Amino acid sequence: MPRGPALVLANLLAGMAAAAAPPDDALPHVRIKNIGLHIGGGPNDAATKGPFLKAIGARFDDFRRCYRKIETPHEKGTFGIDLLVPKEGGHAETSNPRTAMKGDAFRACVIEVFEGVVFDPPKRGQTKLSYALAFEPE
Repeated sequence: MPRGPALVLANLLAGMAAAAAPPDDALPHVRIKNIGLHIGGGPNDAATKGPFLKAIGARFDDFRRCYRKIETPHEKGTFGIDLLVPKEGGHAETSNPRTAMKGDAFRACVIEVFEGVVFDPPKRGQTKLSYALAFEPE
């Protein structure tokens, strides 16, 4: 068992190692960006898109967590999906997921996050969205 200066050094090194290791729940260093939103039947102006983008944007950390499941580490890419938001708001029905990014677990996770987004009631009733986001490792 180390004593004196050796004990101090051992404790210092142990502390440095613990500080250098990221916590298990640390988010991957990947930037998530909105790269497209089309509202079926329009309008496609900023005011109409805003509530949809805000609801999806609130889940960006969850998309980052999905990135842990990517098959090719540090892969950059896009993920598109269609969302049918009911007139009363709430959870959208998802369809037509599209990405070239590898990993069934990654795809399933991203779809699950989209299914968990809670939307406000759309002003024009039931609304079909075509949405895409980008994953850019930092």
